Amino acid sequence: MNNIRWAATAMVMVSLALSACGGGGNESGPPDAIQASPAAVAVTGPAGACATGLGPTVYLYGGTPPYKLKNSVPMALALDKSTVGLSGQGFTVTFTNGVCLDGMPVSVEDDMGRIIEVMFTNQMGS
Repeated sequence: MNNIRWAATAMVMVSLALSACGGGGNESGPPDAIQASPAAVAVTGPAGACATGLGPTVYLYGGTPPYKLKNSVPMALALDKSTVGLSGQGFTVTFTNGVCLDGMPVSVEDDMGRIIEVMFTNQMGS
């Protein structure tokens, strides 16, 4: 009788442990594709100007880290790093010089050569 009670208790404990962690899955993203969150960023400046200053952090998931970043518009965007070392980490953008942008990319390349682009828009306020 004790063995049955012990087995039932063990099964309940395992079930609770799995439900507490979500039952598994890859929280780092898919291994065969890079994902960015957010995948696109749009900001609006004050009336008559485009935005300047600190922007959001873009988090990277999936693929094969490390991720190399390539900024296509360095006169308008500053990135706080050129490489993101681990899935789940990110890079922070600063909008500089008040340059307006319409869908300009920052390219993200993983260690296997897979590439995604995060699009940035900085529009003039009205």
